[in-house]
Amino acid sequence: MRHGGSRKLFDYWNTLRGGRPAPERSEIEPSDIRSILGDTFILEVSLSFRTVSFRLAGTRLCAAHGRELKGLGFLALWSEDDNYEIARAIARVYRDMTPVLLSYTALSATGRALDYEAVILPLATAPDGNPRLLGIATPRSTPYWLGADTIISNNLRNSRVIEPVAAEHSHEPAAPSRESRRVGHLTVLDGGKAGRVQERI
Repeated sequence: MRHGGSRKLFDYWNTLRGGRPAPERSEIEPSDIRSILGDTFILEVSLSFRTVSFRLAGTRLCAAHGRELKGLGFLALWSEDDNYEIARAIARVYRDMTPVLLSYTALSATGRALDYEAVILPLATAPDGNPRLLGIATPRSTPYWLGADTIISNNLRNSRVIEPVAAEHSHEPAAPSRESRRVGHLTVLDGGKAGRVQERI
């Protein structure tokens, strides 16, 4: 994770969950993440309708896309070619209770491009049985046109699974697998568009 906002939300989520796979939605206190609240969002996965939609979305995120995102399908923000990979990444988060890091390029209505990073984190399953996911999407820079020149599409560059280290674990890092690498206190498993496995939401 390269963005301070991504790291802040990840650390907050990791602290809340303790030794559990994920924290409860009710445990999230907006005032605790006030500085990044405008970039955060909550997704709801409807298992019966097989959809992923915004349950909540921060003001900066909505302004960048030029519309209120609440209730909008998450896949609507992405190019059609990326829909499979995004759906696959979402499935990893709620099925495996594993955070996912997305690197992508946002394209504006006038053709401008801006690099973004998103982290999507699992939450404990809601009483209705539908998974909820906590996330944040932040640009690598904040150009003057962001919010005025609407982002109309996102093109995925890479998707990676992040294996968090629980706070109560030993300070001795676990040995990463051959397909993983250490980044600070995290183990990053390379993903992306290679080696696709058929998964459905």
